[in-house]
Amino acid sequence: MVSGGQNVYSVPMQLNYDPNQLQVVNVSNGGFLSQDGQAVALVHRDDSTTGTLQITATRPPGVGGVSGQGAVITLTFMAKAPGQSSLTITRGGARDPAMQPIPMSGAQASVSVQ
Repeated sequence: MVSGGQNVYSVPMQLNYDPNQLQVVNVSNGGFLSQDGQAVALVHRDDSTTGTLQITATRPPGVGGVSGQGAVITLTFMAKAPGQSSLTITRGGARDPAMQPIPMSGAQASVSVQ
């Protein structure tokens, strides 16, 4: 999720999860970067051994950034074992159309598998 984003063009991030409890099933566009109808390029690489997921969502070349709030991506996991697993953005941020960093702060989430 992005809240209060200004002129956001690309969102690269790295997320860590517990690979003993969760398996990445799908990474899809959350709608924030495509709110004006533009297609979003979504690239991800999952290392299921270490529980490291690298994702980049980018708007098409030549179009400006978008502002506001919304979901950048939607992640779907499959539960592998009961317990508590945290989802932590270990590297994150956003970039404007000139690929300059936009200051952002990340958050952590927790998943309970029953």
